[in-house]
Formats: sequence, C-alpha cells, structure tokens
Amino acid sequence: MATKKQRRRRSKGLRHEYEYVYIDEEGNEVEVEQPPSSRKEKERRPAASSNGRRPASARPVQPPSWRFMRKQAIIFFVILFAAFSILSRGVTIWKSAGIAVIYTILMLPLMWMMQRTMYRSYLRRTGQLPPRQKRDSK
Repeated sequence: MATKKQRRRRSKGLRHEYEYVYIDEEGNEVEVEQPPSSRKEKERRPAASSNGRRPASARPVQPPSWRFMRKQAIIFFVILFAAFSILSRGVTIWKSAGIAVIYTILMLPLMWMMQRTMYRSYLRRTGQLPPRQKRDSK
C-alpha cells in the first residue's frame, strides 16, 4: 500500500490538466490528441475487488488421502525427532524417537481434520458440492 505522502502526490497529479504538445519541423507547437486520463481509464475498467487486487484463482486442493497423510506424518515425525534430540540433552535417542512417535500418532487425527476442512472450503469457494456421505438410519 502506498504511503500517505505518495497518495497525496498522486492525487495532486490527477487534479491538474496538462496539455500535450509537440514542436514540428517548422517550430510550431501542435496539439496532440490527449491520452485518456487516469480517472477516465479507471471508470472504464471494471473494479477488481474492494482491496484493489485481482481475484486470485483458487489453487486446487486434493481430497484427504492416506498417502498424503503418511507423507505428512513422516515429515512431522522427523521434525519432532530432531527437536527432541537437540533440545533434550540427557535423553537417549530411543526415548526421543518414542516421544516423537507418540506425538505423531496423536497429531494424525488433527492433520486429517485439517486436510478435510481445507478440501471442503475449496469446494465451497469453487461452487462445487462436496459428495454426500451415506448414513445408516438404524
């Protein structure tokens, strides 16, 4: 976003009308067709959005899958294992690995719900309907 000073200078430049002329070979000033002013150009262009940005295209989000969850869990485990190994000086590597495994197992349902939430919000944004799940009415 432009600073207040930049906005003032820009608005000052828009308030004044300028004549565009050029000097031909004989030394006479000849008027040139004026380019469209920025105000008129802005009126012609449709507004992109309220904040002035173009609407971003929605990046496709894949539905939650076990393959993706396995990759996420491995990455999460490696990060936790490294953190526990470095930060806990007196703990053996096996204890750090065990703690990392426990935390990873506890985080898997949360990661699954997060992926499902992202996928459903993507479907709502793009106007697609999420597939209905069959429920037993017993």
